[in-house]
Amino acid sequence: MGGLEKVLEALTGAYCEEAPEDAAYPYMVFSARRLTEDAGQQVYTLEVNAWDQHPYYSRAEGMMDGLEGKLHRCNYMTEGHLIRIFKGARQNIPDSDKTIKRVREQFEMRVYEMED
Repeated sequence: MGGLEKVLEALTGAYCEEAPEDAAYPYMVFSARRLTEDAGQQVYTLEVNAWDQHPYYSRAEGMMDGLEGKLHRCNYMTEGHLIRIFKGARQNIPDSDKTIKRVREQFEMRVYEMED
């Protein structure tokens, strides 16, 4: 993922793949999985998880609301690429530790190679 990882860290404000052990709640983690690649376009599933240690989902949902507002229909230009992101499915994920709240959203992300 390389350069894309750094761009996504900047766009989402989230950790890539996993949070450090000493990360303070609430925080977000993202991962991207490429689905297809064809003629200068790559399609990814961008999964973002908001984690919180709180009795209710409200803070994690609020974090995800803010991120969704920022990313949905986002057009982001990088050196040689255009990134477009669209909101997808969101759900609350129960944890065996009832003090942990997790909200997951899967975005569709398209990365286009720019022609010179």
